[in-house]
Amino acid sequence: MVVQEYFALNTGAGSHIAVLRHRHQSDHECEELEIPKSRMAATQKLVKDIIDSKTGETASKRRKGAKNSETAAKVALMKLKMRANGDKSLPQTERIYFQVFLPKGSKEKSKPMFFCQQWSIGRVIDFAASLASLKNDNNKLTPKKLRLCHSTSGEALPLDHILQTWIAKADCPLYNGGNIILEYLNDEEHFLKNVDSYLE
Repeated sequence: MVVQEYFALNTGAGSHIAVLRHRHQSDHECEELEIPKSRMAATQKLVKDIIDSKTGETASKRRKGAKNSETAAKVALMKLKMRANGDKSLPQTERIYFQVFLPKGSKEKSKPMFFCQQWSIGRVIDFAASLASLKNDNNKLTPKKLRLCHSTSGEALPLDHILQTWIAKADCPLYNGGNIILEYLNDEEHFLKNVDSYLE
């Protein structure tokens, strides 16, 4: 005599009695038990959609890099806000935060700072130089001047540009919470070489 083991299955719509060794649909011919979808189904679908969209992405590596930079900047921004130096009289809504990497040979590698989004790049350089106690002869005829450089492209930002215009750029923008580099460059140098060596 075969002793059948049974168990009760509560599906939310009522209870069902099922044979224990028949608990998998493929093992038996019993009528199919309809179990309502759990609340996780919506989450699982969302995760699947995200994975599918990433798999099917045909964006360039540069765009992916930009997306990663943007995400990293958002995470860094939360940390920067707690320890950055700047003009405390600036309203929160006008502040732009950066991890400022200092010229090679400086005592410190970098400092967290914030600036006004309406300042010119020239004013940002002057302010950053004073915060980091850097020599700044930008108003004199010197072979090398302190320049603010983009941490991805290495481009020396034009002194008369407004900081906000670089935050709002569609292609290769600066990110609030991102990195920028200060370095001494000759007048004919428009790009910083070996950008990665500053960020390592």
